[in-house]
Amino acid sequence: MEIYIWLTLGAAILHALSFTLAKRLWLHTGDPVEIVAFSQIACAVLALPVLFWIRLEPLWQQAPTISAVCAGIVIAQFAFTQAMRTGDASFVVAAMGLKLLVVAVLSAWWLDEIYHPLVYFGGLGALASLFLLSDGRPPKSMRAVFWVLVTCTLFAGIDVMIVHLLRHGLSVSALVVSVLVGPSAILLPLLLLRVSRHWSVDLPFGRDLSLYALTQVAGLVLLMLAFALSGKATIVNIVQTSRALWVLPVVYVLSAWGLTGLEKLTSQQYRWRLAGGALMVLSLSAVIIAKP
Repeated sequence: MEIYIWLTLGAAILHALSFTLAKRLWLHTGDPVEIVAFSQIACAVLALPVLFWIRLEPLWQQAPTISAVCAGIVIAQFAFTQAMRTGDASFVVAAMGLKLLVVAVLSAWWLDEIYHPLVYFGGLGALASLFLLSDGRPPKSMRAVFWVLVTCTLFAGIDVMIVHLLRHGLSVSALVVSVLVGPSAILLPLLLLRVSRHWSVDLPFGRDLSLYALTQVAGLVLLMLAFALSGKATIVNIVQTSRALWVLPVVYVLSAWGLTGLEKLTSQQYRWRLAGGALMVLSLSAVIIAKP
């Protein structure tokens, strides 16, 4: 199995964990601006030391595309935060797989990506598994669906632009720093206008932010390496949908450990979602067998 597939699977597991931990941030504040700002800053702090070790010239050369990526991340984070606020973590993470549709269209149009038919069959199977992962019925909150669709569209465009930047010579380290530090820079004027004396980070909030940032950044590094090694957006996104499968044991284990702020799943829900997970595994297996 290609190394980039292993890297994408690792990123999917880490992001299943980080996205689930993001749900807990609502325990500390009800302000979405505060959540997005602090979570972005926490990730940027981890990336700042690397800033002194990368060449800045390639960043200036690709400044328009990098700026579009960073602005898209900020808006997508707001949309994702609203999705997590209005929907179950396990549903939202699973439904993020809808990004596949947009990525496939954009990649064929902009990146000229064409695959073996088995790859597209696997992608359709991964999408079908999302129905089972949402308990075989329409989701409870249509607001959550709306915000998920907005998030998926934005992140799909971001992924395609990231592959474009990598193909044009931007290093993985420079790209990782850009997508972590850039959004915080964009948010800075908003923070100066919106900052509230009620905003504060106590020890529990700081702990949850740190756990989120560590898992999010680690997953992002693996994902960027996967994009760089494959040079493709669609195939990586197909494998990335496996986070909808990994989020089930993540929610179960975190809930068993007593972490609050997560949904409680019934045994019936676990059966539905395990069936969806099985379909997703078969779909991803088809993609891997095709060796795109």
